[in-house]
Amino acid sequence: MEINQSVERIAKLTEKDCGPTEENVKQKIIVPILELLGHKRENLEFEYRTRSGGKIDIYIKNVPSDCKVIIDTKNYNENLNDYLEQIKNYTFDENALLTVIANGTEIRIYSPLRGVAFERSLLYSIKRQDLRKESVWNILSGLLHNDNLRNRSVFKKIEERERQIKNAMVNEERLEEEYENKIEEIDGYIETKEEEIEQLKTERDALEKEAKAKVSDIWNALGLPLDLFRIPIPLSRIKTDASNKEFIGKARKVKLQELLDEGLIEDGQTLFLFRNNRRINEEQVQIVASLDKVKYKKDGKLYTTSDLALKLFKEHKLIGSDRTSVRGPLFWQTEDGKTLNDLNEQVRQKRGY
Repeated sequence: MEINQSVERIAKLTEKDCGPTEENVKQKIIVPILELLGHKRENLEFEYRTRSGGKIDIYIKNVPSDCKVIIDTKNYNENLNDYLEQIKNYTFDENALLTVIANGTEIRIYSPLRGVAFERSLLYSIKRQDLRKESVWNILSGLLHNDNLRNRSVFKKIEERERQIKNAMVNEERLEEEYENKIEEIDGYIETKEEEIEQLKTERDALEKEAKAKVSDIWNALGLPLDLFRIPIPLSRIKTDASNKEFIGKARKVKLQELLDEGLIEDGQTLFLFRNNRRINEEQVQIVASLDKVKYKKDGKLYTTSDLALKLFKEHKLIGSDRTSVRGPLFWQTEDGKTLNDLNEQVRQKRGY
């Protein structure tokens, strides 16, 4: 009952009750929690120096060397994300099993997991106000109670959490790939339609030019040049020009020539196929900006970026054979790691879209 009341008191502390500094957080939140978890104050070493000269706010003594715990406290409203690199260094400097970082509202517990980046080795993020919940307190106790560290039962808790985290990462990767494929397919259809629209616009412009020339011929034959007449503009054309011209100009497909004009690419520059965060170095093309196409180095033929990406993905079995399109600019990358899509976005932003 006494522990429950003490936990309740810690959970209810306001910023005014606690104070703004990291020393306030350490002495009014973290140390009282550690004492409730069976650690005596004399076994807490403050301002502990790491092997590389860093300074850790709290180091728990009198636990097995393979159960080392280090704790870093920050100001009440400090953003803990800003200190991940720092505590990562502390963790590996001291070969710590558990690293705790806390401000006035949140307590995070990290443990280096095999094959997982440190920032994703976050076991738990606990809101201080949730400490009063039995399930949350049990988590904290299971990892940080003096008894569980001394008898090494903490390893079982970490291994169980590691399995959960890695299963979640597998599911995350599966879902991301599944939805990425769906999104890519839609983007591919969009690009195909954009190419069709560009072709239709070209044909439309040619027809308008042809019509104007023939009408001019009619009046020129009578010695009455067309520009002497005041020809009203059809309402449909006014609507198209006024309502859609600006949008179309900004949103239309970015051509390779535009990237060249902006100095974002060079004619003949080599691009590499890029898929699933991996560059496929053996698949290379050269930019032919004037034709808005790329030359595939293996066969010397010209392709659109979308058509060639689809062809190569099927050959490498990176997508199913039933796929009919991909959005090419997403999958061709320059030597310095920029995709055509990244460069296209720069042009679109310049257009104001």
